Amino acid sequence: MPKSYGRNERIAASLRREAAHIISSEIKDPRVSLATVTEVNVSPDLRNATIYVSFLSDDEQKVSEAVQVLNKANGFVRSRLAARLKMRYMPAIHFEFDSLITKSMHLDALIAKGLGDNRGDGLAPVFAAQYSDDAGSHDASDAASSADSSSSD
Repeated sequence: MPKSYGRNERIAASLRREAAHIISSEIKDPRVSLATVTEVNVSPDLRNATIYVSFLSDDEQKVSEAVQVLNKANGFVRSRLAARLKMRYMPAIHFEFDSLITKSMHLDALIAKGLGDNRGDGLAPVFAAQYSDDAGSHDASDAASSADSSSSD
């Protein structure tokens, strides 16, 4: 199997950029108005592309409905992509929900709960105190070294 030499990645980046613009500005359906294109995977033969989208809503029904709307509009999106990208062959596109953001927010909530729901009282003061102690010791050593160098002159 021949190596792609980054062409798949360049095409995926172009598809991601243009699909995000098309979804946000040209699709008028309010169910997909706040969709965010998170990733695009292109097959090695450049015939198929999966566009991963995320939404601000956590409601499963709204998310699945919005993905269905995008999959029904994939012909429109594909034709717009073909007009913008000027490729010899435009990959067939398919939309899927990217649950990574939802999962990361859930993990963040679990971590906050594990830290005692005190985000302000968590690790930040420990690091701030550590860095302020380090800064103070550097200032004192810098002052001592400058005093030594001025007395040796």
